Amino acid sequence: MIKRQFSFIAVMMSLLITSSVFAKQEKLEVSGFGTLASATADTRNYQFRTDRSQKEMAKKDGFAFKPLSLIGVQLDYSFSSNLDFVGQFVYREQDEQNIDSITQMAFIRYEVTPSWQVRAGRLAADIFHFSDTRDVSIAYPWVKVPTEVYGIVPARSFDGADISYLRPYRDFNLLVKAFWGQGESDFSRNEYSPLTFSNLRSIGVEFASFDWSFALKHTQTEAKNDNADTAFVASTVAQLQPFWSGANAFANSLSLRGATIQYTSLYINRYLGSWEISGELSHIDSDSIALRDSLNGFLNISYFYGAHTFYGLYSFAKTDAYYLSEEQPGFPINENTAELAIFVEEIASTLAHHQQSISVGWRWDLKENLAFKAQLERTDIEARGSGLRARDGLVVNSEESVAHTLFLALSFSF
Repeated sequence: MIKRQFSFIAVMMSLLITSSVFAKQEKLEVSGFGTLASATADTRNYQFRTDRSQKEMAKKDGFAFKPLSLIGVQLDYSFSSNLDFVGQFVYREQDEQNIDSITQMAFIRYEVTPSWQVRAGRLAADIFHFSDTRDVSIAYPWVKVPTEVYGIVPARSFDGADISYLRPYRDFNLLVKAFWGQGESDFSRNEYSPLTFSNLRSIGVEFASFDWSFALKHTQTEAKNDNADTAFVASTVAQLQPFWSGANAFANSLSLRGATIQYTSLYINRYLGSWEISGELSHIDSDSIALRDSLNGFLNISYFYGAHTFYGLYSFAKTDAYYLSEEQPGFPINENTAELAIFVEEIASTLAHHQQSISVGWRWDLKENLAFKAQLERTDIEARGSGLRARDGLVVNSEESVAHTLFLALSFSF
C-alpha cells in the first residue's frame, strides 16, 4: 500500500484525545452519523455499486447492505478559542480496511481572524459540492449522492493544507478556499490498486444566502502511477514499435502516469417556498486516453410537506465511446494483436462512463436526527459506458441496457 504523507496524524491525534478526555472532557465533543441501507436491482449484468472503490454490489434476487451502509464518528477537540482538532472516522465498504483507510479527516484548524482560517492534515476532498457530506446521508434528501457525479471520483479525502476566507455581505456570504496536497484513490477492478495523486491544487468560490447558493470549484492534479492493468497494456503496446512507428507515443498516451487531471464543478441551489431546485454540473479531463473528456451532472426538484420530502432526480455521466480502429487507424490489428487491441479498448473504456438515471424518492423525518428514505431509480446504460456498474466481463463487450434499483435506508446522526 502506498502510504500517505500525513497518515500518522490520525493515530497521534486519537491518542492525544484519548489521554486527555478524562482530564478535560469539556474540551471534547463526540458526534456521529450513519446509514443502514439496502439495495436490490433487477439485473445480474449491470449491478449497482456506490462508487468506483467498491466490489460489493446489489444485484437481482436479494438485498445488499454493504454498498450503502456505514457508520461514522467525529471528534472535535478544542485546544483554545482559535485552535482545535477534528477527526472523522468512517467504516464503510471499501477494498482496504485499516486505520488509514477509515480516517476520513484528521486535521488541525487555526482561526487566524474571524475571516481567515487555516487547516492542515487530512481534509475532505473539496472537489464537488457534497464532498464534505457525501457519506452523511442525513444531510441531503436522497438515499445517496448521485452516482453519475460522485461515483466517478471515489476519493473522500486528501492530505495537505487549505486556507479559507469568509466575508459576510448584506444579502449573502462569500467563501473562498484554496487547497494544496496529495492523496490516493482506488478504482476497484479485481484487486486493491490505488492511483496516487501529487501536487493537487484546488480553488473554490461560494456565494450563499438564506434561500440560494452558488459554488464554483476547480481542481488540478498529476497522477503518479498506473494500476496494474493499465501498466501492463501500455508496456505491451510499446513492444509493437518495430512493427508500428507510433507504438511508443500511443503507449505513453494510454498511461495515466504523469498525466495532468482537471476537475471543474458548478453547483446551484434555490429554495422557492416549499420547493427546492438544485443541480451540479462537472467536467473531468486529462492528458491520458484512460481518462478522457467527461461531462457529468444532476438536477433535483424536491417538495417539502411537513416531515416529508418528495423528490425527483435526474443525473447523467457522458464520455464518448472509444473505438481503436477509428482513433488509431495505423494500429496493426491481426491475429497476433487482436487480443491486445481489445485490452487497449478496455483501458480506454473502463473510466468512460456513459449512463443516465431518473429517480423518484421519499424522505420521512421521523425525528430531528432520524430519517427513513425510499428511492426507485432507472438507469439507462450505453454500450461501452458501464464502468460505474459492477459487472462480470469486459466493458467493451457491454451492450445498451436498462437497470432498475430500489433503495431503502435509515439515516441518523448522534
